[in-house]
Amino acid sequence: MGDEYIAALGGAGGKGNRFFLANDNRAPVTCTPGRPGQRRVLHLELKTVAHAGMVGFPNAGKSSLLRAISNARPAVASYPFTTLKPHVGIVHYEGHQQIAVADIPGIIRGAHQNRGLGSAFLRHIERCRFLLFVVDLSQPEPWTQVDDLKYELEMYEEGLSERPHAIIANKIDLPEARANLSQLRDHLGREVIALSALTGENLEQLLLHLKVLHDAYVEAELGKGRQPLRW
Repeated sequence: MGDEYIAALGGAGGKGNRFFLANDNRAPVTCTPGRPGQRRVLHLELKTVAHAGMVGFPNAGKSSLLRAISNARPAVASYPFTTLKPHVGIVHYEGHQQIAVADIPGIIRGAHQNRGLGSAFLRHIERCRFLLFVVDLSQPEPWTQVDDLKYELEMYEEGLSERPHAIIANKIDLPEARANLSQLRDHLGREVIALSALTGENLEQLLLHLKVLHDAYVEAELGKGRQPLRW
């Protein structure tokens, strides 16, 4: 923020008539031409900026979750790759505090090798300050989703998978999902927020944890003498 970049240097200016003004030459007609400046063709890429980025495989329920916690209205359907571009929703808290959450399009295995437009999706995660790994809890061995997602992020950019994050186990409303929850927690060995974007079950825990992640980010930025991202 506030950075400046010189895209092209201007050429050296020429000398106009006034430069040659002298006591013995009160109306000079001499001038010298300037030199041409640089010409460059730049391809600019806009990356979505948000506090939190939701990362998950297709049909994990990221768009439904964003609709449930914010005023964003991304498309929701039962087929994969419903979301083809990031959507940002704003979560409102007391004191006019706002946290921006980005719904990153579904990542597939091999995304770091640009499978399934992987690079086009992964690049948006770079600008997110912390991550929400959204897992489809109804699928067998849901912990493998977390491992695979972190692997894809790490292969794309070293350290990306280690950013502050939370594990969101979605679709807890389904019977098979509840049976998988304890196994997921045992394999990961950390806190898992189990919820249902469809029914709204346990969304409050996500909202509370989202604020904890945001407050930690703000404190870290201020400690480094930088201004945190504000919406």
